[in-house]
Amino acid sequence: MIGKVLGYDKQTNEGTISANDGTRYKFSKENWKDGSTPSSNMEVDFEIADDNIAKDIYVTKNITKDNNTMIGLVAVGLTFFFGFIGTFVSRLFLAKQSIGSSIIATVIHLVITLLVFIPVLGWIIYIVGTGYYMYKNYKLIVE
Repeated sequence: MIGKVLGYDKQTNEGTISANDGTRYKFSKENWKDGSTPSSNMEVDFEIADDNIAKDIYVTKNITKDNNTMIGLVAVGLTFFFGFIGTFVSRLFLAKQSIGSSIIATVIHLVITLLVFIPVLGWIIYIVGTGYYMYKNYKLIVE
């Protein structure tokens, strides 16, 4: 059966697919046979298990990949120009992480930013730390 992923929650590893006839089916990560991570608007081919759960799910058309790349680049820009505030916005609003996870990463990035007041060593730590958060924020959105 052909359908489209309506949504997928990375924390619970569960999602919902809408079949072409409008019927909705739940699925879990174990039933996802494609190498990619499920995300909204992916067109998929799947089978239906006896308990009305989607299984053997394969992506037929991934229309979100280009979109995710653009949003990932926006996250990199936000992190580069706004530092720890960009990390918070990228994780909370773009990667749709929980506020707790977003705040933890933001506080760590803030501490790294405060190290810029230590000459030379602090600058190096700041540059490496900000580069790390730019990379991580990008990966959170693209994957």
